[in-house]
Amino acid sequence: MKEKDLQFDRTKHVCYSKVGKTLVLDYLNKHYPAEEVEPLFEKVQLQFVEFLKDTPYLGGKQCRHNQAGGTYDCFLLFALYEVLDHQVTMDEMYEMVNAGFLPSFEKLGKVFNLNTPWVLKLMQRVFKAVEKQDQKTLERGAEGYITVVEPFDEEQGIRYHFDRCPIAEFAKKHGYLAIMPAFCNGDYPAMELVHGGLIRRHTCANSDICDYQIVGDKSSVYTENPCLTDEKGYFYNQ
Repeated sequence: MKEKDLQFDRTKHVCYSKVGKTLVLDYLNKHYPAEEVEPLFEKVQLQFVEFLKDTPYLGGKQCRHNQAGGTYDCFLLFALYEVLDHQVTMDEMYEMVNAGFLPSFEKLGKVFNLNTPWVLKLMQRVFKAVEKQDQKTLERGAEGYITVVEPFDEEQGIRYHFDRCPIAEFAKKHGYLAIMPAFCNGDYPAMELVHGGLIRRHTCANSDICDYQIVGDKSSVYTENPCLTDEKGYFYNQ
């Protein structure tokens, strides 16, 4: 089924990206006979549409979080998980999430290094811009991300948090919390690709806040807060 034929409210939602589609098709081609791939993908598409029926407005195309590798691609992966009767493993899901999410950070890492003070300050301004955009999205009636950025401290790095994450809200609503580490943990290798380190103790999936502290990977603050894995599979820092 072509994406233009999917029946959902396009004034309210956006479709998954070509990146997301490729991830799902690659997975299906790897695990199923060729003649089963297209029918299975159509089931995934229809499940994606079904999910959107009771998903609130999240800001549409104007929201950066909804771009390729973001919110709606995650919904497509949840649809795959549902259609395949929850048989996609955590490791397989993590691999797909990272394949969609990390390439842009890999490109950035060839140019930017978070150990450089001006780069860290530049990223701080980027997150402030996201904070302002999220606020405008909320003012338009969306139930999307709520980003709160703290004042910049060169030693402590960039500090911000999400008070709400629609992906976590979706997982809670549909009973997918067991695989949420696959979606949350990718933030760690993303920061590594730009020569940075993420320090985080909670996510919106296992708490009521997702807290970020981003520093250069050579920072003493980073080395003093080693990354661990909890009993549910979430990466976190002491």
